[in-house]
Amino acid sequence: MSLKTPTLITALCCGACVPPLEDPRLNGLWKSKGYGMVVAIDGKTAESYGVAGATCVSEGKEPLGSLLDGLAATPTEDGQRIALSLEGEDHKIIFDRIPDLPAVCDTPRPNTPTGNFEAFVDYFATHYAFFDIYGVDWDDQVATVRPRINDSMSDAQLFEVLSTMIAPLKDGHVDLQGSVDGQDRVFEPNPGALYAHLSATANANGVDPEEVIDTFQTEFWIESVAGDLLGGNGTFAGQKFVQYGLPRPDVGYIGLVTMGGYANGEEGALQEDIAAIHDILDSALAQFRDAKVTAVILDVSLNFGGYDAVSLAVAERFASGSTYAFSKYAADSPDQSIGRFSITPSDRSRFTGPLYLVTSNMTVSAGEILAMALRALPQTVHVGMPTRGALSDVLTKQLPNGWEISLSNEVYQDHLGAKWEGRGIRPQDRIAVFPPEDPIAGHKAAITAVLDQLSTFPEP
Repeated sequence: MSLKTPTLITALCCGACVPPLEDPRLNGLWKSKGYGMVVAIDGKTAESYGVAGATCVSEGKEPLGSLLDGLAATPTEDGQRIALSLEGEDHKIIFDRIPDLPAVCDTPRPNTPTGNFEAFVDYFATHYAFFDIYGVDWDDQVATVRPRINDSMSDAQLFEVLSTMIAPLKDGHVDLQGSVDGQDRVFEPNPGALYAHLSATANANGVDPEEVIDTFQTEFWIESVAGDLLGGNGTFAGQKFVQYGLPRPDVGYIGLVTMGGYANGEEGALQEDIAAIHDILDSALAQFRDAKVTAVILDVSLNFGGYDAVSLAVAERFASGSTYAFSKYAADSPDQSIGRFSITPSDRSRFTGPLYLVTSNMTVSAGEILAMALRALPQTVHVGMPTRGALSDVLTKQLPNGWEISLSNEVYQDHLGAKWEGRGIRPQDRIAVFPPEDPIAGHKAAITAVLDQLSTFPEP
């Protein structure tokens, strides 16, 4: 589940639109600071473009109401700037009014293997922020590959070449998706160490990797966590993306496999998801209060991400005071203005005692944002294994042939100024989680180790 997608069409569609659609200040041409977005609004319809280097790709025209449905859109009084954001999130993407479409849109990239290759190259060169982390010289890579590109090559050959180019970027937010010969194809350089292992083992045994991963998820979440760890007495909530209970009488447990989707199981309902997680935590913390628990384990060792705002909503239920959590900026923006995010204690029930945060390489995206936020709280002890190291929101771009690429363009820093992109957030106390030889038993052993050692961990 990947909800952190700040593209104009897909990811900024959560919340409410301000001002009304008929506001004439919305009409005209707009270009974002960073993110490579241009949008043309004529009062009733809007056409969006992806722009980078010598590339301009129309991402489609649609009714203005559809494009802005769920957006918090705030124009300046003079109508020269619009700030767009997910309602409930502080991060804004700034759009400036421009007089004309960028000149590159006069000659858009053609839908040919060469045109698609050059668009792919431009998008990564302009927007991707972490070539240095992964030791990739993009210009050199492009120069090496370009002679292999010709307009007689097949879609399958082109897909393979592009996949090879991004394979060294072991970034959990980089991928290539498209239809090849009528079949949907996806290439991910880093699906997570556990899933990479499960897929490789499945392929070696001639088994469908998706079936193996589905089986693992059921065994982990239903049989091991719900059945063994919580003894069948836990509670599922939020479309079964959350469960909580008492693994022992004096310890509470909350497991989160996403940071969103709680309201309807899908993305696009941020405010509903925030309301849902608060209701869920009300119930969980009430149970913990009645049981007089002395510590809580928050398990995000398998967490596929979601919304930063949901992560902050969870963190505020454990805060005793206002706490600076992290910052971020768009590395592809000319001004790179920094957004700073803090945790404000919730006015609903809270638990401010010892909190043991469990992570692994399968903790990614907004799951890592939650980890980063909770580590700013003095009572948090972070245990387990390092997270995936893919914190940036996902920037999605479309190639002329309709294939989509995802990449990372934002830089996050924790409350101490540390950057964890590419290396993962390191726990204070390292405990093996999801060892490849037996991930289910390994996870159970990790949680058991936390329970057994609560009294021996450093005081939070």
